[in-house]
Amino acid sequence: MAAQVEIEGEAPARLVAGSRVKGEFRCPDCGYGVTVYRELPPCPMCGAESWEQLDWSPLSRAADAFRREA
Repeated sequence: MAAQVEIEGEAPARLVAGSRVKGEFRCPDCGYGVTVYRELPPCPMCGAESWEQLDWSPLSRAADAFRREA
């Protein structure tokens, strides 16, 4: 599984197609999002080979929805 290290003030590390990963990722070129449990594919929308990992937790979507309603 690939790990991501994020340094404050710097852009998140990019992973490339073919990397074995688990989580949610976004294409930095077109913004397309995927959830992956094996290998990152090339972006199906634009063909880019790099991805940015999104922050994820089991309750992240619920927390985002709650913040929007408040």
